[in-house]
Amino acid sequence: MIFPALACQLRVETRSVPLAADAGGDIQNALVTPFGIRLLIGDVMGSGLPARETGAQVLAAWQELAIAEPSLPGIAMRLHTLIARSDPERFVTALLAGFGHGDVEMVCCGHPPPVLLRGGTASFIETFPAPPLGLLELADGQCTTFTMPFGAGDTLLMYTDGVTEARDASGAYFPLTECALAARETDLLDDVLDRLRGHVGDRQSDDILLLLAAR
Repeated sequence: MIFPALACQLRVETRSVPLAADAGGDIQNALVTPFGIRLLIGDVMGSGLPARETGAQVLAAWQELAIAEPSLPGIAMRLHTLIARSDPERFVTALLAGFGHGDVEMVCCGHPPPVLLRGGTASFIETFPAPPLGLLELADGQCTTFTMPFGAGDTLLMYTDGVTEARDASGAYFPLTECALAARETDLLDDVLDRLRGHVGDRQSDDILLLLAAR
């Protein structure tokens, strides 16, 4: 999908490969809000029905908060409170992103760092992560934002750890930045997913979720 907003266009795509029919711990959502385009990607601890239920609660709360709460850290802290009260034994890694005039603001709560593709390079972005949602009390309930320029031609690739922790027969991890850089720009997610499937073969051990935002 393409979102026209703030005098720019943002293309958002996603691909998902659940580990099993009852999987559902990986979550994502994209919304046009009064504060710009906001994205969420997350990974609920555990699997099966309990993880699906927690994921559904987080998504429902996110969809309400994203259009009403001006602050990304404010959203993260309220999602943390929801999880801590409803299921104190569970936590959710999450990356929240908000796209504005030529930049992107991110709040990372225990989630793997996104990959920035820009000018023929691909690199992981240091997002200064806080603990996962549900465990923010380990950081006194606080999380911080990270903002960087995000202009025409830039692509941000977000994912869950089922991507970077996928191993081949020799035990080597999937080289995400190398494969993203080598992928066709017009079919980046499909290309990366094909390379990931070739890397892991029949050894997939976790849900796989990819979320892409391109200016």
